[in-house]
Amino acid sequence: MAMNIRFFSSKIKSSRASHRLRGELTAKTLQQQGKAATALASFDGIDADTVFVALKHSQPEHLLEARNRGAVVVYDLCDNKFDEKEEYLPCCLAADFITVNSEQMAVSVKEHTGRDSIVIPDPCERPELPPAFDNRQPIQLMWFGSGASLKFVDWVTMWQRLEREIGNYHFTMVTAKAERITNKMKERQRRGVFSGINFDKISILDWTWELQGEKLRDCDIVLIPVESQNHRTDTKSANRLIDGLISGKFVVTSPLASYVEFDAYTWQQDYIAGIKWAQAHPGQVLERIAQGQQYTKQNYSPEVIAQRWWEAAEYAIKNRNH
Repeated sequence: MAMNIRFFSSKIKSSRASHRLRGELTAKTLQQQGKAATALASFDGIDADTVFVALKHSQPEHLLEARNRGAVVVYDLCDNKFDEKEEYLPCCLAADFITVNSEQMAVSVKEHTGRDSIVIPDPCERPELPPAFDNRQPIQLMWFGSGASLKFVDWVTMWQRLEREIGNYHFTMVTAKAERITNKMKERQRRGVFSGINFDKISILDWTWELQGEKLRDCDIVLIPVESQNHRTDTKSANRLIDGLISGKFVVTSPLASYVEFDAYTWQQDYIAGIKWAQAHPGQVLERIAQGQQYTKQNYSPEVIAQRWWEAAEYAIKNRNH
């Protein structure tokens, strides 16, 4: 029988980035290459020729069930939550192999479990759009991310600085629980907890994959600063930066470990300085975007990342029980 890969989670969900990127998109790409791969919440068809990849929210009993069916078991980790998720350690110890989304995540796994990991980054998932920077007024800024990403941005300081130092802008956020965030922040300013934020220039919208793509197409700059000195953010993949670049937009962000290789194509210093630099150098902005897109396609296309998964699976089959 030929080798096959099963990307598994009992709670598999397309709106969850790790399931969509590391499971569904990779399985689809491998299928297009004529290889056997599926992303399912099912054990059907799992046998000794299966490389079973347990994605986010998998539990030790899921890994045990796959092993009992003869599969080689891989545990895939994307979030540095060893201090929060009690299943992480037993899953890592139960797996034949561990995959992670970044070099820094591999460091964390090693520190917590003593085990080595295979690093496979997240693939680019969005269609390539031509580099665009209209340098218009007001400048259109966009942030997008999961609800979990919200805690790693100093929103009050950023919005105050945009109003004080940029002035002529509109800021769009695409995330979860948009109305709740909007009401909470407006109420806090009304009560005098902070001041200096112009909510007329801020739109907070509920995330869908389609809406994120629409707003990426329409914005001028992807503005995704993030707290970089944090064990949670330090291990993140570059998927949001890549989304911005491949959508033809200049990305202003922070020097996370997985972002540094994109430094020549983005801005990873002070975000206000980055916005002003872009406005003063529109030609260089377009050059950086184009170069960044080329780099992304060479290293992070679904085809390139799917091949890395297939090679990892072949290695796992060859070295099972070693």
